[in-house]
Amino acid sequence: MRITRKTLRLITALILSAVILPPAHLYSWDSYDRVFAVVNNRPVMESEVNLRFERLRGSKHFSSRRAAREKSRILDRLIENEIIFETAQRESIEISNKKVINQLEGFMTSYFSSKMKNSKVKKTVKKVSENLEKYMENRFEPQVKIDPDLQKLIDYIEKKEKTDFFTFFDDLRVKIAKEQIMSIAVGTNPPSTAEAKKWFYANRKKLGYEVHVKHILIVPEGRSLASEKKANKKIAGIRRRIMAGESFESLASQYSQDPGSAANGGDLGWQILAQLDPYFASNVYRMKKSGQISGVFKSGFGYHIAKFLGIRPVSFDKVERMIVYKLYTENMEAQFRKWVTQQKKKAAINIYMENYVKGK
Repeated sequence: MRITRKTLRLITALILSAVILPPAHLYSWDSYDRVFAVVNNRPVMESEVNLRFERLRGSKHFSSRRAAREKSRILDRLIENEIIFETAQRESIEISNKKVINQLEGFMTSYFSSKMKNSKVKKTVKKVSENLEKYMENRFEPQVKIDPDLQKLIDYIEKKEKTDFFTFFDDLRVKIAKEQIMSIAVGTNPPSTAEAKKWFYANRKKLGYEVHVKHILIVPEGRSLASEKKANKKIAGIRRRIMAGESFESLASQYSQDPGSAANGGDLGWQILAQLDPYFASNVYRMKKSGQISGVFKSGFGYHIAKFLGIRPVSFDKVERMIVYKLYTENMEAQFRKWVTQQKKKAAINIYMENYVKGK
């Protein structure tokens, strides 16, 4: 029988709680991880709740009364996770680290495409994926080395998602398990093209616009004021050459540091405004005339000059996948809530967390 880390912690916690402690003045005991809940013999530990709560508290301020409620909701979600993993185990669904990493590879490709030439992206994603698999297998070993590109990816995810990477990774594992379980337990199907079109025409005004632009990007070499000034000066010089009559496309191919568009004369094609960097989007949205050249502006990526080519309402083809995913996710979540409510009624759930606030 294989003893998992959680099982070992539960056994340790139960043994410690059963020990008859000597008088407090004779010994000073270190605190240990406590069991906050047990779901069909699967423990949920205090440390797991506290880790997620501290991350949440880092972005919000809570009163002591509100803190108890937030901790309780975190515990509720972890209880649901245990039900999911138990069901996955029963249905022989294995959510390995490799499977989670495979799910992340599309995101990695998009991330590294904005950081390097296209010819290097595939190799970098493969290298980072292999390093991430080793890292997750040995996450409790302090001597494990992290590849610099992997560290950049982790830093970006933690900043974007406002959580630690391990929580993000575990949440993604839960999401994959939930999708597979729901396909077995409920058989949730993706919406049809007709259903997606119906939603599109009902919500078209909310989807906004897409723009066709070309751009030149210059990235500062560092974070110093001198680096910022150097990048600004360089792109301002490029703009003067364009305004004097030189080809925007030729200068983009020669100088732009956006590897995804430089070879195409800076052409980004049609882009949905809402999916662009907000600073880039706001500058482009103000442009109205085809062929118009923007002033120099800064985004989260660096310094830009944009050439405006056109604007139009978002087309169905551009957002069909997004709509299908949205409708499928909403339907699956509704079905999941019904399913998990039923499973909770069947499960043996014992909660030991002090000040637990029952949810409505």
